[in-house]
Amino acid sequence: MTGKQKVTRSTTQIGDELRDHVIDLLEAEGHTVSREIRIGTKKIDILVEMEDEFRPKKIAIECKNLSKNLSQEDLNHIWADYMSLWEQGKIAELYVITRLDSSPEAKSYAGDKPGRLDIFSIKEFEEKLLGFRKYCREVRDLFNEGGLDQYYVKSAIEAGGELHERIMAWASDASKTPVAILGGYGMGKTSYCKFLTRELADRYIDDPLSRVPIYVRLSDIATQSDVDGLIAKTLAGRYQTKNYSFAKFKKLNRAGRFVIIFDGFDEMKHALSWADFKYNFAQIHSLLEGRAKIIVAGRPNAFLSDSEHAWILRGQRLAGEQVIRIPGAPEYTELPLALFSDDEVTLFLQKYLRQHHPTDIVDQAEADRWVADRVKDFDKLRSNGDLYRPVHLKIYADIAADPDVKLESFTTYNLYSIAATRISEREGEKVVRKQIDSEKRQRIIEHIAWWLWDSFDGRRLYFIADTVPDYIIGRDLLDDALYERESLYREIFTGSFLERKFGQNYHFSHRSFLEFFVARRLERAEKLDIPVASIFKNINPEILAFLRQSPGYGEFLKYVDHGMQRFSGEIPQLMMEEIYNFRQERGLADVQLPIQILIQYYGFLRQDTLDIPAIVKAIEADLSSKNQEHREAALYFALFLLRVRYDRAVMVGLLQTLAKSVKWPNRTYTSAGERMSKYSFSRQNIGEYVFVKFSRIAAEMARDGQLLVSFDYAKAFDEVRDKRSPKIVISEDAYLKSSGATPSARIEWAEIFDEIGTRDQNVARDVLAVGVI
Repeated sequence: MTGKQKVTRSTTQIGDELRDHVIDLLEAEGHTVSREIRIGTKKIDILVEMEDEFRPKKIAIECKNLSKNLSQEDLNHIWADYMSLWEQGKIAELYVITRLDSSPEAKSYAGDKPGRLDIFSIKEFEEKLLGFRKYCREVRDLFNEGGLDQYYVKSAIEAGGELHERIMAWASDASKTPVAILGGYGMGKTSYCKFLTRELADRYIDDPLSRVPIYVRLSDIATQSDVDGLIAKTLAGRYQTKNYSFAKFKKLNRAGRFVIIFDGFDEMKHALSWADFKYNFAQIHSLLEGRAKIIVAGRPNAFLSDSEHAWILRGQRLAGEQVIRIPGAPEYTELPLALFSDDEVTLFLQKYLRQHHPTDIVDQAEADRWVADRVKDFDKLRSNGDLYRPVHLKIYADIAADPDVKLESFTTYNLYSIAATRISEREGEKVVRKQIDSEKRQRIIEHIAWWLWDSFDGRRLYFIADTVPDYIIGRDLLDDALYERESLYREIFTGSFLERKFGQNYHFSHRSFLEFFVARRLERAEKLDIPVASIFKNINPEILAFLRQSPGYGEFLKYVDHGMQRFSGEIPQLMMEEIYNFRQERGLADVQLPIQILIQYYGFLRQDTLDIPAIVKAIEADLSSKNQEHREAALYFALFLLRVRYDRAVMVGLLQTLAKSVKWPNRTYTSAGERMSKYSFSRQNIGEYVFVKFSRIAAEMARDGQLLVSFDYAKAFDEVRDKRSPKIVISEDAYLKSSGATPSARIEWAEIFDEIGTRDQNVARDVLAVGVI
């Protein structure tokens, strides 16, 4: 999909487009249509049979692509050509459809022939059948909500270039490939979808041969949804489009009359299981027929794995290293949004602040100076956080619009914190309500955010008021005689970062606010006695970014580090990095053996270039320890490192150390094939167990005739993980992103056994040739 130069079309091509468009409309209505049919000596553009009261009525349609309004003289000539067909009863009526309009005289001339001659502009004809002009006039106003049209700045894509140029080129070409607009929270996906809807709606209002934008909010979905229900909710329900039917919609969609924009698939995903999510996308994909154009927009982290991403957007099933095409599934053109550039940040703030400057500034020059000063203040803050997303800029601009706020060294955390406080204070100041303290209001919302996030693993943004546990609201408020339960809930939820969906569903106005409140909760983890396991379960990159900027982050890490001494389970890799740095900076002594080894090997893992001598030395020392737990934990992490960052020299060092740990039996039988298969090895010596079980002499030899030993380190790791895993490990997602090295290493015999005696080498040769039970 690339930008294209505008192609000049001939008047004949434009006329054919007009005729084909009229045919599409009539066929969508269910009429029987014939094109360019000859009756007698007259060639008719379109002949349509419409059901009359008793029998079908044949109507001839003449499509005129004129560069001016249809005149009476033009119409007189057309009617003269058809009058004999009408007089002979071969047609019941003639419609003349023009690209532009008709003169008053032509309209008067047609009015004198009721039931015989009717004239329409294409706009009038389409509106008479469908009513999409009314829909477009209404849906275009989505872009005006909240003043978005006054401060919107067009998005760019990561590969370079303007998103809108790519989309408009795609909308005009013959491509049948759907498009996915991808971006993290607050990147402007919904803003662009509304902007595109406005642009396409205006183009359709001006030219009915253009495509109609169908804007569908996927955030409305909380269950499996059939596509006819989704479209009906938008066209028939929200906009009450004239004569809507899904059958008609499908015919027009197949004919290329629409651009269907499905916005917010990430919000849909939070409410649904993977099976439901796939079902809903299958419903969306059922619309990809004929000349259909479909856009989906959402956060890529709606997909919990590369496998889910590939299934939905690429039509692929991932099976190990194999990629299998899913029959009939589409492959999207993926357009990831780029962060704003410095110039775009400045433009956004200038436009937004001009609309929101203090009301007491009436002089334009003074207002311009005020805007320039606030933009300069922002320039000083850019290095303090992720302040290149539209959502962050808007929060900043809302705060900056208050002349009493001093903008010093804000971070993203500061912006959200101040925004949260100001919203809570504003809600508490409303005189129609009994005041709820601003801090208490925030704590309740924070607790709701934590409950919602923890209960649904961060995959749901909405909740029903009645399901919020009483302990979150607090008995002091629930037992207050001044409040009924319903009015209390309304008081807390209305305006406090929450919005109501259809029915009783409430949701956070933006996902970033939900993540901010979860971060605030974690910041006080020690005071709230939140288990370390719960922290590891609920952390994600966005929440961690808020925490890093919070004033209590040091205490948070101290609490996590202390809790790890008693923790058993997996640590997310993003938290592993934080704990590693925390302990390194403070030179903390390790009080629990698995943590000591975990930190040591994670230090190797995070290096850009592996320190091979240091790793091999650590392996030799750790696997020689007299402490069995020490040996087991060290072997786990050594194999873990190889699974993630395979290195041959490290593998050789590991195998040398393991081979030395084996107590090779006396060689009493020459028939090694039978006897050695019953060789008894001890799981108390984890190194011996792993080496003997997963090493084999390879069938082929090295080029110099040396024996090769094959060691299946992937299976060895799985065995240790399943049966001898340390109490505390790095979460498995780390090694699932393996470098793709072969799971079996092949090392020359001498490299492994060079320092082992001849007798033991002979026994080892017999054992490893056959393997053990």
